Amino acid sequence: MVPRHHSEHCDVSIQESSLLITESKDAFASLQRELAREIRPKNIIEKIFLADVAACVWETMRLRRCKDHIVNLAYGAAISEVLERLLGRPETPTECDARTALERDWFSKPEARRELAKQLADFQLDEGVIEAAAISSQADQLETLDRMISAQQARLHRALGAISNYRAAFADQVRTAVERAADQPSPAQLHARLG
Repeated sequence: MVPRHHSEHCDVSIQESSLLITESKDAFASLQRELAREIRPKNIIEKIFLADVAACVWETMRLRRCKDHIVNLAYGAAISEVLERLLGRPETPTECDARTALERDWFSKPEARRELAKQLADFQLDEGVIEAAAISSQADQLETLDRMISAQQARLHRALGAISNYRAAFADQVRTAVERAADQPSPAQLHARLG
């Protein structure tokens, strides 16, 4: 029985199962091609190293996107927090509805963004205060992601170092083999000795 993942042509790369459903196979394949052009793997060992490099780079990009999304998702609550700190809680249902609409519409309607910017300007602030509130509210998650990114970068450096060490070791093997061959008598010298 042949394993499900086996094929006649075994390509050493990240399989589709390693990609999230939101990630592009074409984008990953493009990254692999670019890395292959740069690294120029010469054999199966170097192709394995290349697959690890591609996985590290891809995972780092994924984690960085994740950081951006975490902050973007926190903007809604950050707007609410900033407005409440500056203006207090809405006192009437009408004020509450207006505040809720402003918080919701800030994401998609330019007039809502202008209105919020005007309200912030009254306190000598700009939208940067919302960004600060969003980031600070997610500091623990962002710190965890930063550690994960650092771990991926360390893994990447190890993989690149492994390629370099492998190539240096291979070059040493070739050099040793050439030196041994050079120390051996030539066929003509052997023939002369035997003859």
